[in-house]
Amino acid sequence: MCFGAPKISMPKVEYVGPTEEDIAAQQQQLETFQAGLQTQQDELTASLQTQIDEANAATASLQEELDAEMAAASAAAAAQQTAAIAATATQSDPGAGAETTESIKKKKKPESTLKIARAGVASAPGVGLNIGTGA
Repeated sequence: MCFGAPKISMPKVEYVGPTEEDIAAQQQQLETFQAGLQTQQDELTASLQTQIDEANAATASLQEELDAEMAAASAAAAAQQTAAIAATATQSDPGAGAETTESIKKKKKPESTLKIARAGVASAPGVGLNIGTGA
């Protein structure tokens, strides 16, 4: 064995880190932060729910107005159709001073003075065709 060798000893382990007081203070800060976040979330949720409720009420009001306008437009369209059918199905008095139309009368056309003489045209087969003589 070695006679002058130092004796080997185990290293000394020391815990160096935050103390229990530091850990407790950090935990307290974390809980305070979480409570603040929860409060903000609750306020935001309430605000958003209020906005949603107001928007739903406005939408319902607009829907009621639209339904009323659609009903009025439908009634007006039905009245127009009834009036159009009634106007085309009956004949009314034109009233005083109204201009009326009469049926169009055919004009009497004079007889044509152009005479085509048929006797001057030869009526043999091939007459009038430009057929080459093969020259």
